[in-house]
Amino acid sequence: MDREVVRNALTEVHNIDGNEYLEKIIQVPFELPELRKSKLHNIFFTKLDQIINDLPNEVVWDKNYWSNVFRNCVEPYINTLRDVNRLINTFQFRYGMLYQETSFEDMVGITTLEVLEPELYKWICNNKDAVCGGFMHGFLLNSGNKPDYRKLYHDEFESLGINPDLAISCVSTMFPIFAKDVNEYQYGYQPTSDIRSKMRVAHEGRFELYFMLDLDDIKVSRSIINACIYEFDRDALSTVIEEINKQGNIVYFLEEIRSLVDKIPYKRLDLIASVMLGLQGGFKGENSRDIFTISACDIAEYFTNDIIKRFKTEKEKYGIIRSAVESVNKNGLGTMARIINRMELAYGRLAGNSEKKDEQIINLVHLEELENIYVTRVHDIANSEPILDTNEFKIVFYLWECFDKDGAVDYLEGLFKTEVNKLKFICAMAGKWNGTNGSGWSFYPKNYSEYISQDEVYNMIQSFDKNKLDEFTDIEQIKLASFALNYEKTEMDHVNEQEALKLVNEWKTEKTE
Repeated sequence: MDREVVRNALTEVHNIDGNEYLEKIIQVPFELPELRKSKLHNIFFTKLDQIINDLPNEVVWDKNYWSNVFRNCVEPYINTLRDVNRLINTFQFRYGMLYQETSFEDMVGITTLEVLEPELYKWICNNKDAVCGGFMHGFLLNSGNKPDYRKLYHDEFESLGINPDLAISCVSTMFPIFAKDVNEYQYGYQPTSDIRSKMRVAHEGRFELYFMLDLDDIKVSRSIINACIYEFDRDALSTVIEEINKQGNIVYFLEEIRSLVDKIPYKRLDLIASVMLGLQGGFKGENSRDIFTISACDIAEYFTNDIIKRFKTEKEKYGIIRSAVESVNKNGLGTMARIINRMELAYGRLAGNSEKKDEQIINLVHLEELENIYVTRVHDIANSEPILDTNEFKIVFYLWECFDKDGAVDYLEGLFKTEVNKLKFICAMAGKWNGTNGSGWSFYPKNYSEYISQDEVYNMIQSFDKNKLDEFTDIEQIKLASFALNYEKTEMDHVNEQEALKLVNEWKTEKTE
């Protein structure tokens, strides 16, 4: 028994001397010493080891980070053997379900708070923006009115009955953005690149997993991603990525695997890069969580560029890019054009105005060879199938002009034999904009005026037989309406898609009449 508890109860409830009463009952007292912290820790570590060893797959953790998590997020809260047992039982249940999708260190830290400091656990769960960052957090930081976060959180924790110093130390360890806000850099600094690749709680895409046990946000399991990195051969890798793309989960997959680019074995870089270069032109989807939308093709291009940078020699880099250009299909022309254009800019060529030596991944001789190979592929594809609907036709045509002006002009001459193709060409030259007024399409004369005038395009749209509107896709119809509405406006005053869609609907009414 706990002598202090019983003695006080006897004294307060029965109004007697509790100490004297206990001496009448207990003939031989045997005092159990308090369990030393070091012994408690050893028991805790032994039980953790047993849980990890019982899992079917190996668990990898960062010893330095674990040391910080234990010191700041676990050790302050475990004081008795009962604390250890409660924590271990809850951890075993949670981690057993989620060990392939969460960080071992963070799961121990978060589970400790859930069991032994529930008020702080609830605060973290309800303040994702504060600990992981987000739009409002970024807005406050950039507004010029940055609050004194340390005082703000200290006072808030104190009002909730939470030890503020322990809480700030604990939260700072697992959440780098919070640590930066409260100037607690000494506690568990984590490189940003680690947060996603190591499935940390600080990554906004996994945050809920640590609190809700909800796997719906995991679009592609980490076991599949690891198999792509370490195991699948070319055919299996291509099949899996195509299926992920078909399911609409390619953005999630790309962001996850890109965070692990440094983990890809060197001998597999060539395989993964070549598969990605062959498929990325067909990727569908975009990341619209951020203020600036980024497409799946963009993310794939960044990922491929990250892989290419890991090659040690210029010969290896050139070899993988050349192979991709030689085999590029219609869907990949735009992506390949952007890769080549970036290399041109690094040498200050085309639209570049200065050299960027650190971005010159291949030498100039090899770059000029790529130009010739690319033009040949564009010619071959254009002669066998229409390429106006190619993803990012605008940059494809731009490079074609730069490397083979005569060939590009000949192509347009054949294309411009019909009015429909002229208008489709203009649609392909459109650029997407996003702003506070929504989003829409803009047209810059410098992209097309050498071949067709702005006035001619406008007149064609106005006089075009609206009964033939179905010859254009829905997005092309919106682009044509945007061109017509923007005709008399300044370059900075563009109509948005809603306004353009209203005009399209008027055209359709005119068509039915």
